[in-house]
Amino acid sequence: MNWVAGKLAVRELSGGLRGFWIYLACLAIGTAAIASAGSVTEVFTRGLNAESRTLLGADAIFTTSQRRATPEERAFVNALGPVSETVALDVMGTANNIRRQVDVSGVDDNYPLLGAAGLSGGAETLGAALLRQDGGWGIAVSQSFLDEFQVAVGDQVRLGPVDAVVTARLDSLPDGIGTPGTFGPEAIVSLQALVEVERLTPGQLFRSGLRVLLTKGDTLAEVQARFEDEFGTGTARIRGPEDSVDGLKSLLKTLNSFLAVIGIAALIAGGVGVAQATSSFLETRISSIAALKVFGADASTLRAAYMLQLGILALVGASAGMVLGAMAPYLLSWFAGSSIPLPQALGMYPAPLLKALLLGLLAATMFALPAIGRARATRPSALFRRVTDTERSAVPWTERIATVSAGALLCVLAVVSSYRPGLTALILGGAAVTLAILVGTAIVVKKISRFAARTASGMWRLSLANLGGPGSLAPTVVPALGLGLALLTLVAAVQANLLRQISETAPSNAPSVVFSQIPADRIDTFDSLIAEQGIDTDDANVFRQAPFILARVTMLKGAPVIEEEVAESERWVVRGETTITYLSAKPPETLLTAGDWWPTDHAGPLLVSVEEDAAKGLGIGVGDQIGFRVFGRDVTATVASLRKVEWGTFSIGSNIAFVLSPGTLEAANPSYVAIAKTTPGVEADIVAALGKTMPEVVVFQTRRALETAARLFAQIAVAVNAAAGIVTLSGLLVLFGTFAAMARKRRTEAALLKVFGAGRSQILGLYATEFALASAAAALIGSAIGIGAAYPIVIYAFEATWTVPWLETGRILAATVIISACGGAGVGLATLSRSPAEVLRMP
Repeated sequence: MNWVAGKLAVRELSGGLRGFWIYLACLAIGTAAIASAGSVTEVFTRGLNAESRTLLGADAIFTTSQRRATPEERAFVNALGPVSETVALDVMGTANNIRRQVDVSGVDDNYPLLGAAGLSGGAETLGAALLRQDGGWGIAVSQSFLDEFQVAVGDQVRLGPVDAVVTARLDSLPDGIGTPGTFGPEAIVSLQALVEVERLTPGQLFRSGLRVLLTKGDTLAEVQARFEDEFGTGTARIRGPEDSVDGLKSLLKTLNSFLAVIGIAALIAGGVGVAQATSSFLETRISSIAALKVFGADASTLRAAYMLQLGILALVGASAGMVLGAMAPYLLSWFAGSSIPLPQALGMYPAPLLKALLLGLLAATMFALPAIGRARATRPSALFRRVTDTERSAVPWTERIATVSAGALLCVLAVVSSYRPGLTALILGGAAVTLAILVGTAIVVKKISRFAARTASGMWRLSLANLGGPGSLAPTVVPALGLGLALLTLVAAVQANLLRQISETAPSNAPSVVFSQIPADRIDTFDSLIAEQGIDTDDANVFRQAPFILARVTMLKGAPVIEEEVAESERWVVRGETTITYLSAKPPETLLTAGDWWPTDHAGPLLVSVEEDAAKGLGIGVGDQIGFRVFGRDVTATVASLRKVEWGTFSIGSNIAFVLSPGTLEAANPSYVAIAKTTPGVEADIVAALGKTMPEVVVFQTRRALETAARLFAQIAVAVNAAAGIVTLSGLLVLFGTFAAMARKRRTEAALLKVFGAGRSQILGLYATEFALASAAAALIGSAIGIGAAYPIVIYAFEATWTVPWLETGRILAATVIISACGGAGVGLATLSRSPAEVLRMP
């Protein structure tokens, strides 16, 4: 770069930032979004890593389902270091004539191995809280328990078969995230209390865990290898501290990818504003550029001068965004720190900030270079004549190549640095296609407006002529505003459909109540009791029942299961215990996609019907063998059929991954699960009747769960809408910049209209109509793209029912048109702020 270019850049910058505020704001918003996403993710991820051992509550945990560890397994774990045993189960709590499902944790005297439970209102330590009292065993309960059962510390309650006394409120757990009881009543009781009432016998539904502190120098991998050598694979699931936070870290990484792409989309939408500001700035320098070219300044000098100047401004805007992104974790902690249950490692982390800065600079380069290229390539004579857009030179190949290279580098950097490269690439590809569609739409809008202006009259003719002629709003407004509205509509459409699924569709298809832990030897008694409450147990549309067993998949095609070889989307069937059942008759809604169902009187080798997606993920088909471990014993089944499952339908047995043939698993004497559809009043009668006759049966009322889910989803939706709104904000900034630019450009036009008799209201209507038409085109196309993109997400990703969100889309369209029309009227007011004589005398 030569000294002349540097001097020119310094001279131009000394004139201040007039006209560049939109330029700087567009870059700052996009960069801040990317930097914030990366910084917040880093803060929470590092916090989870630092606290992972505490969140697990040990160095390792051995978990089993429907049984406790055998004496041999317990001896193995005891030899590793200090051990604490816990169990998790559901029971029906009873107090004040209220019966509700309660999530119960049974703990021994060594719990917790790390940290301490937070208690209030009574006993100060967990050990003291769980001692046997005069009225029964002491329990610590969540605030939701106190509210649901209308009890206080000191009151007597009943947890299933356990008589208990509330001795303290449970405020926090060292191995838990969030406030205890967030999703329902929760209680902690002594493990001995559950043993005493024989609630932990093999076959009952509970999950047992042995936590251990490795004090003898063993690594988790060594312990796991020794355990599997001695007891075999699949006998217990062994997890370490990393496993305890893997799910949360994965969620954070996915959220980071989503927010980072939103930031890039904001940069792209704001990039139109960068291009507009650059073009407007260079138009004000037409005389200077012309003079410089006449006196011998070459194209490379001009390009270097303005690239340096605009590059410095881009660095200022992107740096401002980077600083805002670095502050985001601190602001989040300040405003909502106490309500966010995740551990945090507050700090400034260079990697996400540097990434955001580079992406911001690349976006600025991509959108500013074409305007610089046109300016430096235009002939001096044309510059002095103040030519229109149609006469201006095309972008030279040097700038074209540099622009495309900057865009490609931006995409590569975004994808390579993403936690979810595939997802990021897919979303970026969608954004690119959307932008191309919007640019094409802008061209079509210009042509249609130009054609329509020929037959229109009055102010309509002028509005359409402006929209279809040189200096049209369409190429600026449609891409910038349309991209933001497409994303906003997509989020609104997905949100509306999922909320409808939770609040309307799911309640109509899902059971009203779910009954679990029904003893196999009392299933007839249970059916009779349900029938007495007016439910037709022979009607498959209102009542179903099936045996319920938790088993672990251990073998596929005769070889041990290797989790990494299973498709990631289907690893849930092998990661731990999964639900299986056995049925003789095929459920009426079952659709087989391969193979055949076994005869109802089947008495041969064990067969299994596998859900088709699970089979695909496991790499198995009809005729292959699959091994399960049930209550410590291994069974092998041959795949007889594959079936399609509609997960949201009223069904039991058929809507799980594995359904086995009868004749083998009956020996395990499993408990049953049943579902029923009924009214809230009958629900209460059933719960009361079961409390008298079969108190061991746990009743889960889905209406309450769906109401809670709807509330939580609505809260999450606010945050997601706010994130998506960043792109729309960038589009609106471009729109505001267009308002300002048009106010300068249309002063002469407005003055002439006023001279020739146009009234104030007519001029205001002219510009309001012009802006409303351009924005309506952007809103219509953007909304259509958003709805089109939302459809496969709702149908295939969430497997929900699709409904076009007319109300939400209508609100977005109306708001866009109204804001744009008001802005257009504001342009009209600005053009009328000076007298026609003053405007027409201006050079």
